[in-house]
Formats: sequence, C-alpha cells, structure tokens
Amino acid sequence: MPSNEFIRNAGACLATTNVLERRGQVRWMVRENSQDPADNGWRIMSHIDTEEYLNSDGCWRIVDFNDVCELEPALIEMWPLPVGSDLQLVRDEAGTRIVDTASGRQVIPEPPKSGPIRRTRTRAAAPGPHPYEIAKREDAIASETCSTFDAIPGWDLALVTATFASNASAPTTTCQLFNVGHDEPDLERWFGTGSLPPGMPLVNEPQLSPELVNHIAAHREAMPDDQGRMWSTMLLAVQRQDSFYFFACRYR
Repeated sequence: MPSNEFIRNAGACLATTNVLERRGQVRWMVRENSQDPADNGWRIMSHIDTEEYLNSDGCWRIVDFNDVCELEPALIEMWPLPVGSDLQLVRDEAGTRIVDTASGRQVIPEPPKSGPIRRTRTRAAAPGPHPYEIAKREDAIASETCSTFDAIPGWDLALVTATFASNASAPTTTCQLFNVGHDEPDLERWFGTGSLPPGMPLVNEPQLSPELVNHIAAHREAMPDDQGRMWSTMLLAVQRQDSFYFFACRYR
C-alpha cells in the first residue's frame, strides 16, 4: 500500500524515472488500454522526457498511481478520466491546471458550466502546430535559458524578450535576471506593458547566446497562423525553484 492512499484501488501506472527521481516536473499524461488487470492505463511523463529517452531501456517503471499523486497532487482528480485522454499539466502565474493537449481545453479544474470561460493566454493562437509540439519547443527554450545563465549567481527569475523586425534580420533580444526570492512578481504587468514593479532586484543583463537566438528564430518559423503570418515578439518568463523551473510565454 502506498504511504498516502488518495484513491482506493487506484491501480498501477507507468511513470518515467525522471518523474519518480524528481529530475523533471510532471508534464504529460496519457491513458492507454490496460495491459494487466492491475494496470489503470495511465502513462506519466516529465517535461524533460524526449522521444529518444521514452524509447530507451530503463525509462519506465511500474508504480502505484497514489505514489505518483504524492509527487504531484494535481493528478488526483485526473484518475477517472477515460482511456484515450491525452493531457498536459500547466503551471504559470495563473495557477496549476490540466488541459487537453490537442485542443488546449482546460479539463481540471473543470471550467464553470455557465457564463464565460476565462482562458489564460499561454501562447499565440497558432492553429497549425500541434500544442504538444509548441509546448516542447517552449520548454526547450526555457530549459536552455536556465542552462545558459546557470553560472551567474543569485538570480531566480529571467525575463527574455526577442523582437523580429523582419523575416530576414536577426531579432533584437534582451534578458534581465532578477532575484525575487519568495515574492510573487507581477508578470502579467510585464507581459502587458513591459514594465515591472519598482524595487525588483536586478542581478544581471546578459546577452543571449547565438544558439539560443537561433532556437527562438526556429520556434518562430514553426508557428505561423492560419494566414501564414508569424508573431513579431516573444516574451518569456522563467522562474527557478530548487531543481525545477516554471515558465510562461506570450507572443505579439
């Protein structure tokens, strides 16, 4: 029996070692047909799991679903969803929620059944690319941002802006590193106006590496809207916490 039984007879699931050893945050959840009476069909993956990793030996472990819920309580409400569910866990300044990967529709918490549904804009409206592919590219850029400036001490929030004047020219980029500690910075204000609350301690203003700029440019080229237009500015906020990071993107 798991140390905390959130769901009686929850069954076993498959989770990656990156999830179970806390190297990565829970991000992707799919429910397949059960392979065994004890198997509930859920497959739990982390934000750093690549296709190559998922196909490697030793990637997956059989674990009680309650044990995964102890690592990530947001999964408790997900348990009864049907076979075929393809979900992702989203964390940003609006909170934690589970959304359908294909449509972006919020599944948990369940939206109100009447009245307008508030949608948090986590990325540009770009119907061409699959949301899973968009999220993977955003995740890679956020991870690379952390890795690029890891040697700079004292920061836990990176605010990156990349603006393209034309398709042919390199973007104009800025990066500001801050130390906000346990404070909750008003990122919506930055996303909306570009300004920050006074007194936020600036640590450094480093240049983005050419490799990171190239990855942002490639991400842009993969995200035209239904009329072939591409966004001109990307705003990326990456906040580090212990061994994890959280990020949110906006496009204009």
